[in-house]
Amino acid sequence: MPLISDWIYPIVRGVIAGAIFAVLILTVQKIKKKCKHRSFRMIFGNDVDDNFHLVYPSYESPSPETVFRKPQSRVPRNTSSAKKLSAVNSTATTRTISHLALEIGSNSKEPPRIISDVDADPLMDISFLAIGGRTNYKSVDLLDNEENKFLNFGHESIISKRSGDPIIRAESEVDYAIILKISPFDNPRRTWLCCAGFGEWGTSGAAWWLSRNWKWISKQAKNRSFACITRTRVKSDDSTIKLHFFLTPEDVQRTVQDRNNGR
Repeated sequence: MPLISDWIYPIVRGVIAGAIFAVLILTVQKIKKKCKHRSFRMIFGNDVDDNFHLVYPSYESPSPETVFRKPQSRVPRNTSSAKKLSAVNSTATTRTISHLALEIGSNSKEPPRIISDVDADPLMDISFLAIGGRTNYKSVDLLDNEENKFLNFGHESIISKRSGDPIIRAESEVDYAIILKISPFDNPRRTWLCCAGFGEWGTSGAAWWLSRNWKWISKQAKNRSFACITRTRVKSDDSTIKLHFFLTPEDVQRTVQDRNNGR
């Protein structure tokens, strides 16, 4: 007759081995989640966990002169925001926020605060991602900040901030956008980003691309400032591709020189 230990010990060993395996799996998952969270904070900053803002452009009601007019800013700026638009497509803002809010919320402890640029207008000591170009007060703050040594908008073009030379010119069938990140000069603990297109599809396409490629960016940039130019087919956010990625102003100037040399 077999001893009880002959069949108890294998069961106990199996239970112990299963428990050890489960602990290892949980530990690996925890480490992977921690590494993913760290990579996310490299791009969006430490404030992304509890005090990060998604800032959308706001406009006053239609008037006889223009379809929409920008409310007066409460903060003096070197460069003014766009004063008026012929039309405002609210679905563009909705698309952009949906691309970004879900990704930020799923990779941080708290979801981002979604506020208008009119409400965020006087707030300089915050971390944010601004939606749109010079139609958004916070994008203007970012583009004009001295820590932005990368890109700016010219006349129907994206230009080098240093030299003013064009890198990309606007086209009809596709839309281009800037994805830009800096730590502002006066508040270096904060993180400022924007997704800013010539038009609505450039903006929402850039947000779509950022939400799906931030891991790649974190590997390239770590926690450094960066700039990116994307291209989107009109009415197709998921057609967006990266054209240029810059980590230094010198990277930008090399692209300008290549363009001037016809490369």
